Amino acid sequence: MTSFKSELYRQLYLYKRYPFNYISDFFLLVLMFMSIFWGGTLVGGGVIGTSLNALVVGYVLWSLIQNTVSQMGMTIMNQAKSGILEQQYLMPISSKRLFFNKSIANIIVSLLQAILVLVVLMVCTSHWIKLPLVTIIPFTLSLIVTIGLGYLIVSLVLRFKRIGSTLIIFQYIYLGILLTNFENYPFFIKIVSFFLPICPMVSWMRLAVNNKFYDWWFYLLGSLFNTILWLVIGILIFSLADKYVKRNGTLALY
Repeated sequence: MTSFKSELYRQLYLYKRYPFNYISDFFLLVLMFMSIFWGGTLVGGGVIGTSLNALVVGYVLWSLIQNTVSQMGMTIMNQAKSGILEQQYLMPISSKRLFFNKSIANIIVSLLQAILVLVVLMVCTSHWIKLPLVTIIPFTLSLIVTIGLGYLIVSLVLRFKRIGSTLIIFQYIYLGILLTNFENYPFFIKIVSFFLPICPMVSWMRLAVNNKFYDWWFYLLGSLFNTILWLVIGILIFSLADKYVKRNGTLALY
């Protein structure tokens, strides 16, 4: 619990210490969405109604992934470079617990920012989305998936050290994926999308927000499958990477 409190305090202190940097990041998130929104208005005659609901839901969940996963990857790279990561490995807790605490702290801070992004986007577009109570389920499962993705990103950092460019490429490729309405595709494509992180949850939330008829059990089972799949993948790959760096003494960046 001490490790978790320390990590959460560190996250909040960084926001307090460097407010201009985080305000700039937040402004960039909002500006990117408004560029998509204005572009649709100029080219396609407007992004309104259900299409706007789908766009907002996909973008907000992408911002959650972007803040949680990428932020964690950059943090671990910086800590490996400065030697802090080696010190943390000397703490009287397992490395798996250490990075779990980091993931939860990242999720809490990123969740607050994602909610703020959602409110600002609705104000900027003058379009208020009513979130049904059922959206709590896919949203909660999405948060659990980010824990698995966090373990996966940490594994890549531990093994390959410098993955900054990879994180940037992943962010923007995945933005396009999350903005794709897989729920409108044939059944086979829907099944394939269930193997992509958080995709079934995004589809489920879009259908619920737009009050469309859908198979509740189909998306519940698909979301549970997606959650378990990426959580297991993240933990297994982390275990392999963790053993590798300990066995070869390659924990530090250099």
